[in-house]
Amino acid sequence: MTDATHSVSPDASVTEPRGVDAVDPELLALPAAPRGGRLLAMTLMAAVVVGSGALIVQLSSDIAYFFSPSTAVDLGQARATDTADLPNNAFVRISGTPMLSQMVKFTLPITGSEQAVFPLAGQRHLFVQLPLSDLDDPHKGVGGEYFGRLVTFGSLRGRMATVQGYLHDAMGLPVTAESFVLIADEAPENTLWAPMLSLLCLGFMALSAWMLLRWFRPLPLRS
Repeated sequence: MTDATHSVSPDASVTEPRGVDAVDPELLALPAAPRGGRLLAMTLMAAVVVGSGALIVQLSSDIAYFFSPSTAVDLGQARATDTADLPNNAFVRISGTPMLSQMVKFTLPITGSEQAVFPLAGQRHLFVQLPLSDLDDPHKGVGGEYFGRLVTFGSLRGRMATVQGYLHDAMGLPVTAESFVLIADEAPENTLWAPMLSLLCLGFMALSAWMLLRWFRPLPLRS
């Protein structure tokens, strides 16, 4: 039996196998990611998470109202109603005479529709908001029935803060965050946009959080 020998030419290059801790020269040759751009991207993703979460909190009362019963609670006459017993964020019906001498007009920022807010006779903590054009309706403008969402000014989380401040400061009415406003003709099914927008925000939050986790995930080791 003859022994087989193997010789290696001195000019041949020998490649040693990379260990687990070996450094990949191709990876080292890649240009480093700009730190300013990386920091900006991470800041934007974090801002999306925080902003989306804050918007969901702002919409919490609208989401709860969407899932409330769609049958209006009959509160009867406003004069005989005790505001301490009124349900908050509920679909109600109430009758009363509008105090148009203490009416405030404003414009909704998104739709641009003109709105009117006024108290009902016999109540200093119960107001009605309805489109200004509805005052021509004899069932609403003179004194009739109002259907809609009954909610406190405080539950609207600042959306009626300007109107509330004007009623208190300019009109001299004792309006507080616990005072009620009935948003006329707003049934629970009309707030479908709130849970839909919240789902969209949750999607943005999940995507941004996933991208942040991937960014900090360690690179896989190459053998």
